[in-house]
Amino acid sequence: MSQRNLKMTVAHILLSFLVFGCSHVNYVGKSYEPTSHVDVFFSEEEISKEYTVIGHAIGAGQIFVSTNKIQRNLIKKARSQGADAILITDIDRDNELEGRGVDAEKQINALFLKYQ
Repeated sequence: MSQRNLKMTVAHILLSFLVFGCSHVNYVGKSYEPTSHVDVFFSEEEISKEYTVIGHAIGAGQIFVSTNKIQRNLIKKARSQGADAILITDIDRDNELEGRGVDAEKQINALFLKYQ
């Protein structure tokens, strides 16, 4: 294997790790001063405090990314937007692009909450 082919192979492997190991969060909503702690809820019944929904978020990552990593990124985004809590509303897998040479994505939908 030539040096050039080796470099291309290593670059391809590194790029694959970046693509498959990444997750991202798309957020639409209001922003407040960042918070240091975010509560995580999976049903409205768990929430004992009065709150206002300040935004909607979708955390997503390639199928090889763990849902825990996506959840951690949602929490990080919630802190930066000033949310006091997130309510996970749906966990899904987007198969729309599968079959077109693109891997499916895992998705976690969440509401960002601000306590009153």
